[in-house]
Amino acid sequence: MKVHKYQDANLSEDYVDIHYREKNAQIDGLFQYLEAMDSIQGKNDRGVWVIPIADVYFFETVDRKTWAYLEKEVYEVESGIHKLLEDFSGKGLVQISRSMCVNIFKIDRIQADLNMRYKIFLTNGETVIMNRSFKKEFFSYLDRLTERRDSS
Repeated sequence: MKVHKYQDANLSEDYVDIHYREKNAQIDGLFQYLEAMDSIQGKNDRGVWVIPIADVYFFETVDRKTWAYLEKEVYEVESGIHKLLEDFSGKGLVQISRSMCVNIFKIDRIQADLNMRYKIFLTNGETVIMNRSFKKEFFSYLDRLTERRDSS
């Protein structure tokens, strides 16, 4: 397998293209490795699990513990909110309060609330509140995401 590496300081986001003739063990291993980069470990009373970031609806820190909320399960994770945002903001995570970040791809709708806050309704039926101090960052992230989709 040939590997070509290019550095371009003008890129707005890193990306990898994989071209292959047919799937084989080497290609499958590469896919598994890349998918593992987009996951975290979470634990609950049944053990330790690998959780794909795409399955997380939101993360919340309570009493110095960070929790990952999936469709129906909740897991404790080792990373704090800021580390999660640093590692996975390109995967849809955006901060909505000092102790919470949400997966933008799990949002059903957004509604203005009292005191310039916003209610965020998630596709699993949960509702979370975005504090007004995170409004500008949130909508800026949403705009950048929309621009990327439109240019693709």
